[in-house]
Amino acid sequence: MPVANRLSALDGLRGIAALVVVVHHALLVSPSLAAAYFGGDVQETPWRIALVYTPLHLVWGGAEAVVVFFVLSGFVLARAVRSRSFDWFSYFPSRILRLYVPVLGAVAFGFAVLLLPHDGATTSPWLLDRDAGYPFHDIVQDITLLGGTSGVVSPLWTLRWEIIFSLLLPVAAYAARLIPAWVLGVACIALSAVGASQDVAALQYLPVFGVGVAIEGEWDRIGAVVRRMTRRGGAFVWAGMLLLAAVLLSMHWELVGLLGHAAAVTIAQAPIVIGAGILVIAAVHCTTLRRVLTWRPVAWLGAVSFSLYLVHEPIVILMANVTDAMPWTLLTAVPLAVAVAWVFWLIAERPAHTLARRVRARATWVAQPGGDPVQNAHGEQREHERIDEREPAHAGMR
Repeated sequence: MPVANRLSALDGLRGIAALVVVVHHALLVSPSLAAAYFGGDVQETPWRIALVYTPLHLVWGGAEAVVVFFVLSGFVLARAVRSRSFDWFSYFPSRILRLYVPVLGAVAFGFAVLLLPHDGATTSPWLLDRDAGYPFHDIVQDITLLGGTSGVVSPLWTLRWEIIFSLLLPVAAYAARLIPAWVLGVACIALSAVGASQDVAALQYLPVFGVGVAIEGEWDRIGAVVRRMTRRGGAFVWAGMLLLAAVLLSMHWELVGLLGHAAAVTIAQAPIVIGAGILVIAAVHCTTLRRVLTWRPVAWLGAVSFSLYLVHEPIVILMANVTDAMPWTLLTAVPLAVAVAWVFWLIAERPAHTLARRVRARATWVAQPGGDPVQNAHGEQREHERIDEREPAHAGMR
């Protein structure tokens, strides 16, 4: 299977996951759904119960989408390391620019939106938890990220772990060479489950990237297993696998009504990570799903998904205060966020791509003198656009 097809499918998965996060925040405008998210009881109407406590939760499963993003990111970065043009000396500066330049734009955008009137009447716990201002020390915290985030633009919390993992990528790459990939994957799933049970964020989230690294390490073997499984009755096999992925990804909400949030977090973390891994594999190998994910509108959504993740929450909050009703917020904020994301991609994310590519070419030339940095930039552009820049968007909730 061509490499480009694999990455295109993962782009589409990234776009769908980013849209799920937007819907997640829009539905949290509902006091009942927000109360369930914060640990309370949902009002016992059939549609709310289905949205919260069944696999239908994945329609707005923001936390589950984050796990998918992290697995995707680990997979893509591990794949980049194995490419012929990869160079550690150029990787670090280009990667930091690729992430931090759009973050600066997102912080500026969030600050600008927060200057607008926010006088809507709401009883949603999620909206009541939103900060009305953006103090200077919070801005500094959000543009540095490594020490944590302020929560004013809450999706930025995932960028902290993305940057830390990006800096730790040499360790992950060495671990993938030192031990069998499947052992690495099992260990990362176990560590993430322990981190969730002990409420240790670094231990919960960083190993999820490692699962993506492990999937990449076992990619050829996974392909062979998939071909054997789907040789006969492939459609039924994939239907079962996708249903299994949905059940595993939504495991927390299937258990929370019976066990409570604390017990559900402890038990569900490992199934959620496994479900995300299955989904990433299916996105590449399941023909029907791959066609959906590479459909032009979905592929376009994947292209702007990082921008969508960065700018959508202030828009959702603004429209919630304007409309004062969840259905209207959903209908107005989602298309507006997609439109703004496209503009943000043009003026912030795409220039970040170009700058990172130039820095990467210059750093490679410095490390390996004798070449032309301009020629290097053009010569490497196609491979790096396939690998380095098709990164999972990062989405977060609070």
